[in-house]
Amino acid sequence: MDRGSGRRNDEGLALMLATIFLMVATILLGAISMRVIQHGRQVDVFVQFRECMFGAETAVAFAIMDLEEGGDGSIGIGTWEPPELETPSVIPPLPDFDDDRVAPESLPSMPRVEFMALTQHWADDGLDNNGDGIVDDPAEDRMFTIYGLGREGSIVRTIEVMVRGDDLSIWRNAVFAGSGQTGGLINGNVGIRGSVHLLGDELAEGVEAVTAIDMSGTSLIRNNYLGLPTDLRERIPEPPRRIWNGEDVETLNATLRVKRGLVGMSGNSKVGEPDMSGNELKETLDGTYVTDGWSGNSVIDDGDRGDPTMVWSDNGWDEPYDLGDRISLPFLADDWREMGTGERLLNPWTGSWFSHEHYFDLISGVRYPGNLTINCAQNFYYNASRPTDPNPANRTAGDDYILFNAATNVLEVNGQIEVNGNLTFRRGSGNDRTIHYRGRAAILARGDVIIDTDLLAQNADGSTVGSFPANNILGIMATGNMTLGSASQLRMMGAFYAQGTVRSAKQTITVGTLVGNYFDMGSNVPEIYQVPPLADNLPYGMIGAYPILVYSQISWRELGG
Repeated sequence: MDRGSGRRNDEGLALMLATIFLMVATILLGAISMRVIQHGRQVDVFVQFRECMFGAETAVAFAIMDLEEGGDGSIGIGTWEPPELETPSVIPPLPDFDDDRVAPESLPSMPRVEFMALTQHWADDGLDNNGDGIVDDPAEDRMFTIYGLGREGSIVRTIEVMVRGDDLSIWRNAVFAGSGQTGGLINGNVGIRGSVHLLGDELAEGVEAVTAIDMSGTSLIRNNYLGLPTDLRERIPEPPRRIWNGEDVETLNATLRVKRGLVGMSGNSKVGEPDMSGNELKETLDGTYVTDGWSGNSVIDDGDRGDPTMVWSDNGWDEPYDLGDRISLPFLADDWREMGTGERLLNPWTGSWFSHEHYFDLISGVRYPGNLTINCAQNFYYNASRPTDPNPANRTAGDDYILFNAATNVLEVNGQIEVNGNLTFRRGSGNDRTIHYRGRAAILARGDVIIDTDLLAQNADGSTVGSFPANNILGIMATGNMTLGSASQLRMMGAFYAQGTVRSAKQTITVGTLVGNYFDMGSNVPEIYQVPPLADNLPYGMIGAYPILVYSQISWRELGG
């Protein structure tokens, strides 16, 4: 036997086995490598898809910010313009990232991701987007479809988001309160019909005794005009209507917002009321947003924010304040903001923005010197445009003036009037306490305001139906405090603003809006009725007379690349 031959056979077999093992190992390693590479590519693609979605969402967020600042919501589309659509609910042609006309944007945190947004305004696109049979009707105003696009590399993702804009102007409330005092924002009992917006930015933090509203007794917040006297209701527009729980009902679209401070509820106080069918009224509030919670003997202690037993709101009572720091109480030293647009005006002499009080001083003619009193028993005339002319017959439609006839108790107003002191409306003897005003005017008192008379809108022909606020409106501003009715059972209509305290301690009925830093309502339950169209009919010169638009998402879907 040849032993060398056997060794060679063994060595050959070993070499063959080693080769096979090496081939198998190479194949396995190659397969694993390919799997790792494929997995890595999948991860990369997933990351790209995710970041493209971030880009599309960022485009929508930027579009909404642009809309809220008064823009058209277009982001990064440059000079590219979409073609006109012929059919609603059809996706329009969208801009291409490779088009030379577009100028996509990016963020430092995502430099490889480009994004842009195309925004379609329902109210001016020539389509019936809401399907009510009317093209570009008022119901489509502030409704937008936003197309957000994001791209990284060769991957593009597109989303479609529908949003609705709501104007949260300070004048779209029955009551708007600012910083408040140590004891809260509203002190005392008050019956409010309409929205309430309270900030409380300077209220002490973490003090449970701080109460934003102390609604003890029979005070309440309602979403309708139940209880408004007929002769006052006929002067104002009918409230909006909507379908609620299958019924066509009247509503003030009322909400309660409290940024900081507890809402104290005791006795029979209510926020909203239980829904009742068959009466054409919406009882529940549209929404309640209270950050700190609830206190009082009609609130169950749950160890957290409290559970009120007398709150009826469409979203319950646990939602916190939803507007962040977007809204604040305007002060007269703040920038002038143009009515309707919110645009600031540059002071050519200083190179800075006009303040509200400075610009009002320019447009209001000559200030009335000292304190001004309108007495029901005494005639009065002041023309700020021609202060040396005492003859009312010489006034013109463009003059800023106040004319009171004591024989008829008619107050005619026009333009912008500034008083270099306190402003007082004083009753005469006996029952001589009613002033009927005609015209449109904003009055700024550099001091306090005291209204101790009825102050009611009246048309030029002496009629009262539909007299407020489109045809006649009086806006009164005070740099100090404002007292509405030091005697009981007074009634007044208008837009009222005070940088200090607003007092309405008696059974006064106010139709319109009260804006102030703090409210002292006493114990006799004065009533306040919001008039929704007031914000659209303010006299020129009123502070805060501009929209504050906030957009909420209605729908969302991805359209693909």
